[in-house]
Amino acid sequence: AAQWLGVLKTGAWLRHARHANRCAEVLEQHLRRIDEVEIMMPRQANSVFVRMPPAAIEALQARGWHFYTFIGLGGARLMCSWNTTERAIEAFVKDLKSCLA
Repeated sequence: AAQWLGVLKTGAWLRHARHANRCAEVLEQHLRRIDEVEIMMPRQANSVFVRMPPAAIEALQARGWHFYTFIGLGGARLMCSWNTTERAIEAFVKDLKSCLA
């Protein structure tokens, strides 16, 4: 419980949440520019729900990207966290575009 007390006392939980939410917003902005990707619902926090071609999902997973696909054919939940970087977002988007080509 000590680590939780520290996170709460220092406000780190809020900084981390804001960072994760901002990264999800950046990810969503990139994904909206890709015709083959559909944003399934409005982003409200640190996740982006998308629909994309199943072949792209398989190719991304084969490249080592991990995300949930429990929401129907082509549906995926992309999560950002306290340690997500813009470099990682850019790498994911680059790989996605490559898988769609």
